[in-house]
Order: sequence, then structure tokens, then C-alpha cells
Amino acid sequence: MTKTITIVAITVALSAMLLAQGLGPVINRSAPKTLKGEILEISCYKEKGVAGSTGSSHVMCAKDCVSKGGSLGILTDGDGLFKVVGVLEKDKYAKLVPYIGKTVELTGTEVVISNNYDVKLFDVEKVALPKR
Repeated sequence: MTKTITIVAITVALSAMLLAQGLGPVINRSAPKTLKGEILEISCYKEKGVAGSTGSSHVMCAKDCVSKGGSLGILTDGDGLFKVVGVLEKDKYAKLVPYIGKTVELTGTEVVISNNYDVKLFDVEKVALPKR
């Protein structure tokens, strides 16, 4: 019973945090998982595609877009593009900007909200460079 109450409390707290960010009501949250992929700026990806928005040659453009209010995401091989939400969004993704253009592993949960159908969201708890 205590475990169930704890899980419900955590879910409510995370949902409230996402609502406070203006994302909308959370209708589903996955079990914790790790995504491996490249960090990129989402509007560049939508406008320029994979070739024009990935790799080291696009890092400066992505940083500029983020400084002007753009959003960062992770592009995975198997699961597609996820917008990074949650604590790593703070201060214009300050803790995630150094990873733009690099392959990383993000640990967190996939979030589905009621007003978003075009971009998957990933609430990140941890970011790390993959082990070789």
C-alpha cells in the first residue's frame, strides 16, 4: 500500500511540474528507460531534416536557436525524435547544450500529454556519454 501511494505521489508531482511548464495534462508516462541518440535542436530538424541538423557542423546553429528559445531533443535510431522536457529545460537547456551534436544516453520517462501529437516528449533524469 505504501509503495502504491509513493508511486501515485510521484506521478502527481511530475504531472504538476509538466502542467506548470504549460505542456498540458499528462495522460501517460512510460516506465523509466534509456534512449541513445544525438542531441539536436528540434526546429532545425523539422526545417532541414537529418542531414542539415545533425553532426558537429550544425552545433553552432543549434546553440544559436536554443539561445533564442528553441528546444532540444534526442534523435534515436529506432524510436525517432523526442523533445527533452523537465529539469533539463531550465535556463535554456544549460546542462544539455554541451552535448549538442553528440551521441548520448538519456535516462527518463516518455511522456504523453493530451494536447501534443506531433512530437514525443522525454522527461530526462540523467544524461551521460555512452560507454565505448
